[in-house]
Amino acid sequence: MTEQHSLETARENLLYIRRTLEAAGQLTALSGKSLIATGLIAIGGTALNHYVTQVPWRADDPYPALSVWFVVLVISITVVLRGFYKKSLRMGAPIQAPLVRKLLWSLCPALFLGAVLTYLAIRSTDLEWLPVIWLGCYGAAVSSGAQVSVAPVRYMGLSFLIAAAGAALSPTEAGLAWLALGFGWLHIVYGAYIVRRYHG
Repeated sequence: MTEQHSLETARENLLYIRRTLEAAGQLTALSGKSLIATGLIAIGGTALNHYVTQVPWRADDPYPALSVWFVVLVISITVVLRGFYKKSLRMGAPIQAPLVRKLLWSLCPALFLGAVLTYLAIRSTDLEWLPVIWLGCYGAAVSSGAQVSVAPVRYMGLSFLIAAAGAALSPTEAGLAWLALGFGWLHIVYGAYIVRRYHG
């Protein structure tokens, strides 16, 4: 009886150590609430973009619409970083520098490629490809960064890649709708799941 109890205790200890090591290798402080806020910001940006240009972008003057999305990007990054910081404080789990470096190495290649392709699309006035570029490169970055984050992030990245494929196969006029679906509703849906499943 004592031997069986000792084996059960040892097993529980091993499971605890395994879970601790897995948690130490992940950024678990991703805030679902900040993702929801980011989605709402993106939907607002889509509506403003439509008001400004009526279509995704005009080749003769794309900069008003691009300015809208630049503002969306800056605000969204600020919201997500603030959410990371506040949730990490609440969880008592400080963000560790090695994990941050690993996350940046995962995210930056795809995001850098997205920036280069965006520049080329603007320079060549092939603006109809911007939704595909943005959704695809962001999806690739998120899928790669999911290696150090919670599981739903991986599926969110794959969903963005599917949205990019849908945008590529759709008429140009559907570009804004795909941006709203991707950066808007996907962030809201996965953010809500993370709030429910991962406590905030």
